[in-house]
Amino acid sequence: MIKKLTILLVALLPLLAISYSTAQVAPPPPTNLTVTEFMGWAKLDWDVSPGPVSYRVYKALDTLPFMHIAQVMQNHFIDMMVPPGHVYRYYVTAVNNGGESLPSNDVVFTPGGPPPMHHFGFISGTILDDSTGQPIPCVRVRFFKPWGFMYFREARTDTMGRYFAPLDTGKYLVFASKWPYLPEWFDNAKRFEDATPVAITQGDTSIANFGLTQIAPPPPHLLVSVSGTVTDSITGNPIKGAFVLIMRTVRETNIMENDDGAIFGNRNEMFFLPELGTLSGVIRATKTDSAGNYTLIVPDNAIYIMLAFMEHYVPEFYNNKKTPYDADRLVIHGNTTGINFDLVPNPNVQNSLAGKVLDDSGNGVISKVLIFKKATHSCMLPMRFTHTDSLGNYSFSHLLSGYYYAKAIPMLPYAPAWYNTDSCGARFWASADSFLVDGNVTDINICVKPINITPGFASISGNVNETQTGTLVQGATVYALSAVSGTVSGYDITENDGSFIFSNLAPGSYKLVADKEGYSSSESPTLTVDANNNYTLSSADLGIKDITLNVGKTDNTIPEMYSLKQNYPNPFNPSTKISFGLPSRSMVQIEIYNLLGQRVKTLLSGELSAGNFSLEWNGTDGGSKNVTSGVYFYKMTARSPEKSFTSIKKMLLVK
Repeated sequence: MIKKLTILLVALLPLLAISYSTAQVAPPPPTNLTVTEFMGWAKLDWDVSPGPVSYRVYKALDTLPFMHIAQVMQNHFIDMMVPPGHVYRYYVTAVNNGGESLPSNDVVFTPGGPPPMHHFGFISGTILDDSTGQPIPCVRVRFFKPWGFMYFREARTDTMGRYFAPLDTGKYLVFASKWPYLPEWFDNAKRFEDATPVAITQGDTSIANFGLTQIAPPPPHLLVSVSGTVTDSITGNPIKGAFVLIMRTVRETNIMENDDGAIFGNRNEMFFLPELGTLSGVIRATKTDSAGNYTLIVPDNAIYIMLAFMEHYVPEFYNNKKTPYDADRLVIHGNTTGINFDLVPNPNVQNSLAGKVLDDSGNGVISKVLIFKKATHSCMLPMRFTHTDSLGNYSFSHLLSGYYYAKAIPMLPYAPAWYNTDSCGARFWASADSFLVDGNVTDINICVKPINITPGFASISGNVNETQTGTLVQGATVYALSAVSGTVSGYDITENDGSFIFSNLAPGSYKLVADKEGYSSSESPTLTVDANNNYTLSSADLGIKDITLNVGKTDNTIPEMYSLKQNYPNPFNPSTKISFGLPSRSMVQIEIYNLLGQRVKTLLSGELSAGNFSLEWNGTDGGSKNVTSGVYFYKMTARSPEKSFTSIKKMLLVK
């Protein structure tokens, strides 16, 4: 039945959108809605309703009317826009293509004690299409203080293009966005510094109308074809009925999600594949014919990623890439042929992996999940990716036996995390725990932490490069950390040009940290974005070191036992060499600690073949900790299926 529905979906694809079918009867309302305090925020939970595609969350401030503030797929929601001094009321509805349910029960949340008296005014307006004059529904309207912070309320236009919001008295910069329109500040400004402030006075209603310019769809002569063949990599035979998807890049999908305020992207660009779940940013999909050939019609002069999928094969992005984060970016200019895929059949093994992505309260979090296999010289090879269901469940099948890492990249408002058994997730790959897959492995649960979001219109951008070669690094996770609290304020994942951007930060001071499997992490100095730099910082570049470049075999002999030798030179300034021996293929970790027992640096974490090896530590490169003269310890742990080994030695850094 699933295959028949999928085939029907493909047959109904319009030129640039994917549609899908759901039940045509409105679902029953959610039940048992509760609200609790979570890190100062309002956390809503309710029972799962039968039949919904999503849930809508409604909120009222003090005695004002309820307004729609979010649409989610899971049965919980965290509202971070709850400053003290107000009473907040909520209800939830269930939604599918048949309609919207009746409201759930109401709940009330009062942070920080009883609310004081506040002075309110109102803002309203109409948003029209510049070219047609027609109203635009579901435009996201945000209100910012002139000094860069977002007011805790935002609004949406109705089917007539109208919006309305109560605001505290004062001046605001108003921003309207909806894909595929060019976002705009009031009044007809493309940059916030050119925006016209809107004054809100007590009891009065201010008007701020917009005319948005649509990003024009390409005319027929600017549509081009992308074609190729999907074959079996073992036999070379064509594969009939394989899905081929052409998708937006991760960066473009994120921009769309931000413009629309929808964490799942454009609903018309969602596409379900078995094993992978619901993908977003899919603009065109097709299936191969009996000769394994496919053709897709797409806009010209654009950048895409492409995915081929067939049951009983390993999913593959173009050029044998496994995840959307390391996938090749294809720049399409004119009709393009030869975009071929050689799919690898699933290994003939029954090993499987399953788990959940959870927050620290045990709630499931919708996420992408990536798994990496340990390999030689500390490399972690990306193997598979999938999406969780609405309860945070994920699974992989047909995995080769071996040690793996797992990483969750959740929907907002949570930060990415690696699987770790000792705490709620690991921010950096070097602190992640590996696990053995040899049979059916379950309960590999990844804990993720919420992001401390204070929205604003400040921005920081830059690139991540490899320090020794200067190569731009794709797929690095860059965190913006509050310089005051150290909490995560946002994250981005670098594109193929190594670029990252944070475009919705509150003014303030931050540190940027880059993390990429197989690389040492890197931290920037404190960066401040405020009125002095027009709330914008560019070229905030970060360098990370490929640690595999520092590990090498010293000879071709195989030692009889594990060993860790004394570093040389010792004392040293600034670098020293650490040598060790492995009698068999082993998982190896080498870490540097200071006298307080704090980990200063992870030099190596991965699988190595048998042999004698050496690596170097430069005492000027301490990662996130300050390295000064003094005594340090280096610890080696190694294990194979037969043996395990631990050794600690002391060394002296003299600067």
